[in-house]
Amino acid sequence: MPTMIEIQCAGCGAPVEKPLKEVNRATKLGRRLFCSQSCGARTSNASRRAKEIKAICPCCGEPFVTTTHSKAAKFCSRSCASKGSMTRERREAQHQAGLRHTENLLTAAEVLKRREAWKYTACREVLESSDRDYEFEFELCGYVFDLALHDAKVLVEFDGPYHDADNWQRERDKAKDRVAKDAGFVIVRRTVEPMAVVHPSAIEGL
Repeated sequence: MPTMIEIQCAGCGAPVEKPLKEVNRATKLGRRLFCSQSCGARTSNASRRAKEIKAICPCCGEPFVTTTHSKAAKFCSRSCASKGSMTRERREAQHQAGLRHTENLLTAAEVLKRREAWKYTACREVLESSDRDYEFEFELCGYVFDLALHDAKVLVEFDGPYHDADNWQRERDKAKDRVAKDAGFVIVRRTVEPMAVVHPSAIEGL
């Protein structure tokens, strides 16, 4: 058994037993002894460890706490970082990139045609069998109507049972009705169950 000697950890100061040979070797080489490897690592890296400092946000001017680390926050929040890093050149570059790829953008009507197609499966079968000229999610003057029957100049809106309970929705519906009438369409509203396939009875007689 090696002869053990109690020393004081050079990092945390806690008493620790070490072999006498190890203590003598460390003393001869000028090395410090620690109670554990983690304690030694913390002590050795103390001079390089980032320190907390107070800084002023360059975007909003508010004081905030950051560190001396090279990758430390330069702004007080993500919103300020976004605003502060969005230079005029970057904003213009994004704008130009968007203009070069406008063909990849979908209109509101195209998005709805993909998202709501499942609702109209039953009605579509009836319209196809009747050889009607129709279009679901028809866009007109910035508004999207649920169904356009072009051969009859009719626009159909499938409203939920509580559709009229919302003031904002009522005003929007009035605006859509005016747009439809100004374009020469007749607007028809049919009440249907929300989040369900529209039954063909909703388009009977149109």
